[in-house]
Amino acid sequence: MTTGIYANHRENQRERILEVAEDLFIQKGIEQVTIGDIAKASRLTRATLYKYFSNKEQMAQEIFKTITKGWRDRNERDVWRFQGNGYERLAYFLNHFFEYLFQNPREAGFAAELNYLYAKEWSTEMFAETMLVNLLEDRQFVLESIQQGIEDGSLRKDMDPELMLAAFFNFIPGMMSRLGEMGDKVEKEFGMSTQVIFTQICRIFLDGLKAPPSDR
Repeated sequence: MTTGIYANHRENQRERILEVAEDLFIQKGIEQVTIGDIAKASRLTRATLYKYFSNKEQMAQEIFKTITKGWRDRNERDVWRFQGNGYERLAYFLNHFFEYLFQNPREAGFAAELNYLYAKEWSTEMFAETMLVNLLEDRQFVLESIQQGIEDGSLRKDMDPELMLAAFFNFIPGMMSRLGEMGDKVEKEFGMSTQVIFTQICRIFLDGLKAPPSDR
C-alpha cells in the first residue's frame, strides 16, 4: 500500500469511527458508551481503535471540533458580514444559530451530551480549549456587536461588555442542552411548536439586552 493510499485509508477509518461514536453517544449518552461498544459497532478490534484514539473523551472532543468548525464556516459565510446596529447583529447571530439547530437536531443532542460530560468530569481548561479552536471568531463577532450596540444606543449601557458576552455564551449552551435533551417532548408538554417556544425565549433574552427607550 503506497503512502498516499495508506494515509487516505487511515483518514477514512478515523472518520468512520467518529461517525459511529457520535451515533452511539447521541443514542445512549457519552457516559454509558464504552470503547468496546464503539469497536463492535465499527466492526473493529479495540486494539485498532486505540491506534486512532486514546479514549472516548478524545473522540467526543474531535466530534465537537468538527461540529463547531461547521458552525464557524457557516457563520463566516452567512453571519459575520451582517450589517446593522449592535442589537440587530446579536439578534441575527442568535436567531440564525437556533434556526440551524432546529434543522440539525443531532448536533443539539450531541452538544447536550458534551455539556453534561463537561459539567461532571472535564476541567475548564480542557473544555475551553475544545470550544475555542473554532469559536473564537464567534466570540469576537459578538463582543464587537455588543461594543457597537452600547455606542450606537441599541444595547443597554449599564452592563459591562464582557459580562454581557458571558451572559450571551451561557444562554446559548443552556438552550442547546434543553433542546438536545428534550427534543419533541417540549412540544408535547406545552402543546405548541418547540421552535416557536424557543424563538420566544430568544426574544425575551434579547429584549433584556436592549437599551430602554429613555437611552435610545
